[in-house]
Amino acid sequence: MSTGDDPYAERKKLTFEEAERAVPLPTQLKLKEISQELRAWLWNVIYTHLDEATEYPSTGGRPFLRSPWVGILKYMHVARDHAMTDEFENDARKLTSKVKQIFEKGDHVAIFGWLQYVLRLNTCPHKLADEIERALRIGRAAYRVLDRDTIVPIGSDAELETLKRAFADLATSEFQGARAHLQNAAEELTAGRYADSIRESIHSVEATARVLEPKAKALNSALDRLESKTKIHNKLKHGFGNLYGYTSDERGIRHPLLDDRTANVDETDALFMIGACAAFVSYLINKGRAAGLLG
Repeated sequence: MSTGDDPYAERKKLTFEEAERAVPLPTQLKLKEISQELRAWLWNVIYTHLDEATEYPSTGGRPFLRSPWVGILKYMHVARDHAMTDEFENDARKLTSKVKQIFEKGDHVAIFGWLQYVLRLNTCPHKLADEIERALRIGRAAYRVLDRDTIVPIGSDAELETLKRAFADLATSEFQGARAHLQNAAEELTAGRYADSIRESIHSVEATARVLEPKAKALNSALDRLESKTKIHNKLKHGFGNLYGYTSDERGIRHPLLDDRTANVDETDALFMIGACAAFVSYLINKGRAAGLLG
């Protein structure tokens, strides 16, 4: 049997771990998680504020915090931690160490809860919201600061499940190319390369379409064949055709002249496209199976 006839030929080139690797979900869709990178960026913001507010007595005594942070932490000591007010000690080193434990050891609830509480205080430094927002973007978190005082998710559980389902639908050997493109889209999104992520997302759809119609030179050809075999809602077909056109025109994402990654897209665009393409990949596969175009 030739390599071309062996459905496991590609798998035989990989270790079991490589073949069975976990779905590389972009960090922006990993709700309820917080990466070590994000911990470091968020703590950098807070530590900088605490360090700038630290006063070192000329007499050599222990350093203490100045306003507004001494007031913020004392208020939280009573109002949030429900500790006795006379037990609060203005020792900069101890207070800084205590806050650090939240960012170093706490889960996403502890960290974001602490940050949001501070953001909603009247004494919160005005620039803190912008600095936290910047840290969330650099760390490619699944959360953002809304209206300067509320931390909200930018992805949804529905988007996450859509992506997971697409990876499951692409698990068979005939869709390895499409799966690889979707994996790359997730990795590029995590890395902050949004134009590249969109390119890979649309490539995953193209690769899936070519399995359905090997002779197709464009997505529309595959859709036409699928439509001849099974019912596809006409508006859905045209809708994705238009979306595909957005990524292919002279000012779009896939044009060869734009390989310098200067396409005018951002994280929101890339998140939308990976979700839309993942959903459409699953749609194509399941419609193709129902139409007898796949094994």
